[in-house]
Amino acid sequence: MNYTLLTPEIIVCCTALLVLVVDLFMAQGEGAKSTKSTKKLLGWIAIAGLVAGMFAVYNTPEGLAFGNRSFVNDTFAMYFKYLFLGIGILVIVSSMDYLAERTTHHGEYYFVLLLVIMGTMFMVSAGELISLYVSLEMLSVGSYVLVAYLRTRQGIEGGIKYLLFGAFCSAVLLYGIGIIYGLTGTTEIKGIGEFLNQGDKGCALPLGLAFILAGFGFKIACIPFHFWVPEAYEGAPTPITAFLASASKVASFAVFIRVFMEGFIGIRQEWTMALIILCILTMAIGNLSAIPQTNIKRLLAYSSIGHAGYLLIGLVIGTVNGLSAVMFYLLVYALAILGIFMVIAIISKRIDTDEIEGYEGMYKRSPFLCLCMLICLASLAGLPPLAGFMGKFYLFAYAVHAGYIYLAVIGFIFSTISVYYYFRILKSMYFMEAKDESIISFSPLLKVVLILIMLGLFLIGILPQSFISSAIESVPKWY
Repeated sequence: MNYTLLTPEIIVCCTALLVLVVDLFMAQGEGAKSTKSTKKLLGWIAIAGLVAGMFAVYNTPEGLAFGNRSFVNDTFAMYFKYLFLGIGILVIVSSMDYLAERTTHHGEYYFVLLLVIMGTMFMVSAGELISLYVSLEMLSVGSYVLVAYLRTRQGIEGGIKYLLFGAFCSAVLLYGIGIIYGLTGTTEIKGIGEFLNQGDKGCALPLGLAFILAGFGFKIACIPFHFWVPEAYEGAPTPITAFLASASKVASFAVFIRVFMEGFIGIRQEWTMALIILCILTMAIGNLSAIPQTNIKRLLAYSSIGHAGYLLIGLVIGTVNGLSAVMFYLLVYALAILGIFMVIAIISKRIDTDEIEGYEGMYKRSPFLCLCMLICLASLAGLPPLAGFMGKFYLFAYAVHAGYIYLAVIGFIFSTISVYYYFRILKSMYFMEAKDESIISFSPLLKVVLILIMLGLFLIGILPQSFISSAIESVPKWY
């Protein structure tokens, strides 16, 4: 056993416990009336732990923690761990101001969030289905709590729908895992792949495969497993919506890649057509459903579903280039969506609504926030020279090269449609008259972070080669 491979996860877990203990002593010392500055200290402790986790990932070697494949530390896992920790830092930065006037229970919030981040880190290192399922549930249960954390009517409704639908899909996934274990005699993903490559598949395989595909379909929010997304996104605290749209989606696609490309690549013909159908339906329904939305968080929820469809193109391709394009796209998508939700969190604190009409004339109240929203939405829409353009370019180009020209064309069409509903938001911000022209102020820290996000989107868009090369190098060696 080599427990040093667990160092990043241990650091995040210890940070979560430290936040809880420090919050307890703060409450006792101040008569349960902690000031905003002392509550922000909890956020800084959480950020420090995540930064320490990044250094630990850098210094952790590759290998197997327990001698089997229940915890695998490879370049694939490390690529995503950096991403999760970075997303966590941005979400906590956004949360510190967002929570200030909404709740006094900051310690529990950061505690659950850190444990959820730890769950995503375990997910990408799981090389065995039982450890994968347990870590996936760590992510899910914490997410249910965070969606309803502020106890608003919408939050509770979204959390309950997320819980009920998540529990059902979790049971379906577990049943699929049981069928696959019964057929192959192993829960190790690599062992399943070796067994299926021998050609002795069994008649129950399609059923087990369908159940596992349904379980992962819920996690990546593809059609028809998407029903929880709009309510959860709308009801959750805005920083948590950002986390669900970025880290949760990234983690789900990462384990999707590991399970299907390592465990089920030998029966690729059994699931490719199903994936193509899901891909087309997800792009179509996600983008078309976003058009009539009047709530900005619901609009972005359906947009997130559409992006899941684009990402499925890379899994259909199934080559090293296709997988690297998915990994690169997840990076640029997460960066843009975090920037958007950070802006929404700042604005909603002042206007107290998430309706698009509340953003009318916003350019007069904060030109900087409108500029950031413009750049991030343009990146999601895939407009050059931003990072989102290069993400879609690699996906569609590799699809054409692999012979899936029709998927690239369909993806391009719906990507063009997305420009319409993204720019509905910008139209409201830039071309409508403001009902209130008071200036929106926010912390210098958030301004610096948003500037870095905008620069990152430009940098990755102009110089994408080093980032796509990093993704290619991180494609699993078992592929």
